[in-house]
Amino acid sequence: MVSLRYDLSNQGVSVVTLGYLFYNCVIIVLALCALPFSLLKILCSKGTLHGERWGVYAPAFLRQRGRRPTIWLHAASVGEVRVALLLLPQVKKAYPCHRFVISTTTTQGRAVAAQAEGIDAAFLAPLDLPWIVRRAMKRIQPRLLLVAETELWPNLLKEVRRGGIPLILFNGRISRKSFRFYLPLRFFFRGVVRNFDALCLKSDADKERMIRLGALPQTIQVTGDIKFHQLAPLVATEGRRLRRELRLPADAPVLIAGSTHEGEEELVIGIFKELRAKFPRLMVILAPRHLQRVPRLEGLLRAQGVRWVKRTMISDKHRPEEVIVLDTVGELTAVYEVGTAIFVGGSFSKVGGHNILEVLALGKGVIFGPHVENIRDVARLVVDREAGMQAKTPDEFREAVQRLLIDSRLREQMGRRGLAFIREQQGAVEKTMKIIKASYKG
Repeated sequence: MVSLRYDLSNQGVSVVTLGYLFYNCVIIVLALCALPFSLLKILCSKGTLHGERWGVYAPAFLRQRGRRPTIWLHAASVGEVRVALLLLPQVKKAYPCHRFVISTTTTQGRAVAAQAEGIDAAFLAPLDLPWIVRRAMKRIQPRLLLVAETELWPNLLKEVRRGGIPLILFNGRISRKSFRFYLPLRFFFRGVVRNFDALCLKSDADKERMIRLGALPQTIQVTGDIKFHQLAPLVATEGRRLRRELRLPADAPVLIAGSTHEGEEELVIGIFKELRAKFPRLMVILAPRHLQRVPRLEGLLRAQGVRWVKRTMISDKHRPEEVIVLDTVGELTAVYEVGTAIFVGGSFSKVGGHNILEVLALGKGVIFGPHVENIRDVARLVVDREAGMQAKTPDEFREAVQRLLIDSRLREQMGRRGLAFIREQQGAVEKTMKIIKASYKG
């Protein structure tokens, strides 16, 4: 693939310059507001974690660089880090003599990245101000920057381009919500997106939106969604063990509500109470998206007169009777294996939906609500393939759950269709690597 760089001299430099000036003023104000908090964090933590925002790194971080060329990956938070880690093994295989570092926007993402195999160093992304970005680049000295999904930091991208460093967006997407924000500022973001040598996007819809923002069509490739990579091999191996650990009766049907938000648990409990008359052994597992909501969820269950136990409290003395609250991190995918009917949250609240692919990869059908802005293309395909059900109202939700609880053949058919769909969508990593290799020879 030919590397194409954008020449600002032909595209209204004055407008773009004014855009950067205004943007930098906003970031400076925000940075000054955050400075006392950052200094306090640095002093209290007795470390450099929060100093990383300002381009200040631990001596060990700098010593690790050695003489190896560095490939820098950037991801926003935990979800994007996991996408980057799916691509990483192939990047390491292509460039075995390189050092690999990853920056994140959130501390949660940094924590996950720091524990990942194959990452030499993880750090918080620098504040998006020109002198701080230049300071970070001077210390990191990247030969290639790979940006995950939709991280459009104008000064970072501009400085990387100015340094002649190949710059690639992978698993890129522009949601409808983001597009509505960016479009009125197209005069500015046109220059931002044209900093990329290549834009590897998930779908044709993302390509159309990116072109409307001003990206050059010849720099865009639709490579698919990297999240499909390695999903098909997921085999239900944890189900029996988890049933034992959770003290679930072998023949009890289980309704799982994963990654739920405010209002969704109440909806699920209402459906559970209605269906319990028909399915007296029915159990529910509630997995809130954010664990800090567990106390509020317990208050809801108490008010509803429902008997519950937290996952961490289950024992022979504390067996679940009606509801289990999943208060652990990183266990949800395995828990899906015990589900008879599975709902993925963030879709009845106006969050925009969460990852439904893990459910499909386990050979399970999935239910989700009307708000799927974050996963619109995947959700549409899953419904078209009859691997999942979209419930647009609470009544439709209850009906979908009841159908899955009653009909084992339907569950098996949806599971097979979901696995077939996953297999068909794979190949994004290979397509992305082809573009990376064409842009950076190492």
